[in-house]
Amino acid sequence: MRKKAFVTGGTGFIGINLLKLLLQEGWEIVALHRSTSDLSELKKLPVSLTVGSVTNLDSLHSSIPQDTSVVFHLAGDTNIWSKQNKQQYEVNVTGTKNMVIAAAEKNVDTFIHTSSIAAWGNITGVVTEQTPQRGGNSWVNYERTKWAGEREALKGLEHGMKVIILNPSAVTGPHDNNNWGRLFTALKEGTIPAVSSGCLSIAHVQEVARAHISAVDNGQTGERYILGGENCSVKDLVEMIARISGISQTPAEIPRWLFMAYGQLQETISKVTGNKPKLTPELVKVMTRQNISFSSKKAIKHLGYEIPPLEKTVTDCYEWLKKEGII
Repeated sequence: MRKKAFVTGGTGFIGINLLKLLLQEGWEIVALHRSTSDLSELKKLPVSLTVGSVTNLDSLHSSIPQDTSVVFHLAGDTNIWSKQNKQQYEVNVTGTKNMVIAAAEKNVDTFIHTSSIAAWGNITGVVTEQTPQRGGNSWVNYERTKWAGEREALKGLEHGMKVIILNPSAVTGPHDNNNWGRLFTALKEGTIPAVSSGCLSIAHVQEVARAHISAVDNGQTGERYILGGENCSVKDLVEMIARISGISQTPAEIPRWLFMAYGQLQETISKVTGNKPKLTPELVKVMTRQNISFSSKKAIKHLGYEIPPLEKTVTDCYEWLKKEGII
């Protein structure tokens, strides 16, 4: 019998990659989307579409089929601008609460919740699943809401569901044209004046998607799995993108204090103009963190998770962007 999945966040680039892999493995899929969503990619796939929103519980009641075996809850608001904090809370926290309620009422067996390493908040050193999370105390709303969203997801255990939390790091690869993939266009156009001195963990989107599917059978209920990648500096990533793209000049790395000052200036300007700043204090905080790395040993052991070399991850994103005529 074919496994039946209900997927939120299917219009996102992790979601698209997950849908493709599910189809390859013969799953029957219903994908939730908002009435305003761009469906250009989803309509290319043989999946059933249903209109609704994770912030509207009634729409979920009517959208999730009765015989759904697995919910993949990928929908999330990754905004890092304080002006949109209320909306972000509604999506990341209330939306997860609604999904758990609706899934439980439809007797869903397994709930796979896509969180983020952001749930650990401001922390240093090597982070594992056993490292206490500090996201609940963070002044960065994205980190607080991802932390709180996990707590809502885990309430699914009380309804007898198998609940798995996945914590991807920075993710890129095919279909990434709005996240880290934007660096390709920005470098080509010369619109990046400088880069921060922070560090990153870059995961390949297809490996993250595979981990979602593996978690259904191999993940342990109530557990978290960090889906990290190759650790690098922001400058390393930018230079790798430039080399693969054939760009000879790259922006210089500037000190943290100067990057922070620029972020504060942009925030002040935005208060006057009402426009979203190019660089927010929250983004500065995330982009300038030092001395932190994330261990994926648990996901490697239990889910068969793999971490490709950074060059492959960046190259796969570049080749997709080029094929689509985006760069």
